[in-house]
Amino acid sequence: MDYIILSAVLGITALYLAISYDIACQWRINWESRMTDMPDHMKLNLQEITVRCGLPVWHAAAHERECQAQNSLSYMVGAGRTDGEGIERTWSDLNPLGWATKEMGLGAREDALEDKIDHHNFEKNINQGTTLPKKLILAIDERDRQVEAFKEVDRTLKKELRAEWQKRIDEWVADPTKPNPYVLEGDKGQSEAAIRLELTQEEAKEASTGGARLHGSSVTSFLTAGLQLEGAQRRVRREVKGRTLLAADHSQKLADMRVAFFTKLGKFRKLQAVYMPGAVKELEAEEDQRDPELPPAKAEDVLIFLPSGLRRATREAGCRPGLVGKEELLREGQCRDSLQVLRSQLHTKKHLVDWRDAGVVGQRAATRANTLFERVGERVDAEASKYREARKALIALRGAQQCIEWRELKAADIQLDEERDVDARARRKLGNIGSKRFRQQGPALSSKEKRLSWIWTAAGGPGEDEMGLHDSVRVEWSKAKARKERWEEEVQLLREEMKRVLRFLRWKALWWEEQRGARREQISVALRAGLDAYAARQAAGLRDMVRRFKTSWDTSAVTAVRTALVDDALLMQGMAAFDLASTHSGAGVDNTEDAEGAAEEDGSAGEDM
Repeated sequence: MDYIILSAVLGITALYLAISYDIACQWRINWESRMTDMPDHMKLNLQEITVRCGLPVWHAAAHERECQAQNSLSYMVGAGRTDGEGIERTWSDLNPLGWATKEMGLGAREDALEDKIDHHNFEKNINQGTTLPKKLILAIDERDRQVEAFKEVDRTLKKELRAEWQKRIDEWVADPTKPNPYVLEGDKGQSEAAIRLELTQEEAKEASTGGARLHGSSVTSFLTAGLQLEGAQRRVRREVKGRTLLAADHSQKLADMRVAFFTKLGKFRKLQAVYMPGAVKELEAEEDQRDPELPPAKAEDVLIFLPSGLRRATREAGCRPGLVGKEELLREGQCRDSLQVLRSQLHTKKHLVDWRDAGVVGQRAATRANTLFERVGERVDAEASKYREARKALIALRGAQQCIEWRELKAADIQLDEERDVDARARRKLGNIGSKRFRQQGPALSSKEKRLSWIWTAAGGPGEDEMGLHDSVRVEWSKAKARKERWEEEVQLLREEMKRVLRFLRWKALWWEEQRGARREQISVALRAGLDAYAARQAAGLRDMVRRFKTSWDTSAVTAVRTALVDDALLMQGMAAFDLASTHSGAGVDNTEDAEGAAEEDGSAGEDM
């Protein structure tokens, strides 16, 4: 990969180099030291060139969220609103060649691939006249939306606060090892395992100072056993719910799971009598009320009776001191862990769906893929169930008003965060413009975005204080500013690209004109005439392309082009010489008037379409 990248930029003079790569976060590590092994003529002077690496938007979903934030193209200065997936879009055009050429010889296959790629590039070039204005229309529309959105956030801030946050962004851009301004500061809350470890350490400290454990087990161990029983109970419920007609082997598996549950429950009841005398009374009352003619409750229906499962009065009088508070902490950890796993599994599920739809052929492979997909779906359902039970228990312990941060998880909330950015839809459209499926469509303007599920923004901690709220506003302001700046850059880049398209076409046409009569000393008159005619034909085709592009581009695009003509005096001289040569050849178009009137018309032309 090092050799490929250095070869791609060989001979290019640049002060800033932006690289999008699926594993850029790993590849860029030790890149400077690896570059010392390359030939001298390929090495980059990193003292003069700024190199930034980012993750393509779709591929970034497979990375950790911290990695995504650190390497997001959305926060890369100068990247515009590219999604970094442009190279991947060519596969839809090239993939059919894999089947068409697999039985060819090496030479024939190479020729076929080269012809197809040349045709792909040619189509892209001749369609720039329609592709670029479509992109510009969309970019201008989205830029205006993001500018207004940023103003709404920015106008409420004090000048000092704004300056402080801007300084933080500038420091991170200069040194990415500094705190990322686009993520919330500090810990988002402890996991269940971390909370359990902390409670165990506290109990060990109490024991060393004279405190004794009851029944040889700590409070944390007792509660952990109860939570594990709940997990086993959820698994039994999923097994029962997942099959309507139970096969013999599955029935045996279900029976074994129920036996294992009751074995663990018996041991738990002994500890429960020590730590939760009130639960024993509840169990006795429940048994007295049960109809003796009915069979005992099944494993999936048994009430475990942790403190959250008791009435408030029973909980206060019938539980050991500290038991309720520790269950609260563990329930918080459960909620936090469940959301984290849920987010991860949703990304996995989306990846499997794309893989199955794109590359799985045949009934056998499709069956295997669907089986894997269903397993991930079951894991998603399991974590959702775990979160709902943990949240219900936490509300029972604290009350609904103290658990506002842990929101109700509905089926509609369990969705992938594809619309994480409010401009995600416009960004995808921008990347797709120019592909075959979009060439016949106009540049649809932005519309209402899909609402982002709260599970992707849950900080995972209870009760945001004033500083937490302050930090959330800072992150939102930073992201809004980044979106505004990236779309402003996108408009600038598109206008510059439109300028350079015409500049290149004019230069290339002039180059073809110069080939007429060049290096033709030892050839026949007929061949020389044919070569000159070919050069004239190429020049005429390029001039015609310039004419069509300028005709199809709107006022704002023409304004951008004319600005380039006025700004570049050397280019003006070359264009004048080219126009003069075109006039003599009779095949050109007189663009001198365009150049001479550019400055006058620029002043009156509107900026946007």
